[in-house]
Amino acid sequence: EMRDSFGFAVRDARLRAVLLVTIVFNLSAWPCTSMIPVIGQSALGLGAEGVGILASMDGLGALVGAALLGVFAASHRHAAIYVGGTIIYLAMMAGFALAPSAWLAGALLFGVGVGGAGFASMQATLIYLSVPPEQRSRALGVLSTAIGTGLIGFLQLGLLAEWLGPATATAVVCVQGILVLAATWPVWAPLFQQD
Repeated sequence: EMRDSFGFAVRDARLRAVLLVTIVFNLSAWPCTSMIPVIGQSALGLGAEGVGILASMDGLGALVGAALLGVFAASHRHAAIYVGGTIIYLAMMAGFALAPSAWLAGALLFGVGVGGAGFASMQATLIYLSVPPEQRSRALGVLSTAIGTGLIGFLQLGLLAEWLGPATATAVVCVQGILVLAATWPVWAPLFQQD
């Protein structure tokens, strides 16, 4: 059954596209959230209260982003919201990592939250709309496996943070994600062709 599920995912261009973007997000975007308190303390010199406020900014951005999506998201824009949210998340997180002030870092984390809302709201939606009803449970199971690749991303980020420092490592991992998305355009382009 697992072999059949993965075989179906590999053969279906739209499903394959969603899974690729999911893997990129979980390898290069999501793990970087763990560095917010580290960067807040070590690079920005914030105490516990400041780090707490800083760490809440992406949640605030996600709340605002989700509200905007609920009002303005049209079905023909699902792919753009999904991929665009991933790119916004990666770019804003890289900017946060290198931000010289807490105010700028907070504003960039707000953007991270907006991008994350776009990614998260469209991830399962695109899977659900991309496959026939009888294949949805299998497709969502494969999606869960793709999400599980985040463990590798956390490991990579931790090793790089030991070597380069937390801020530089976070920026490098985010830029890596943007470059992988750019390089794999032919794989996720079907999302736009069928929207």
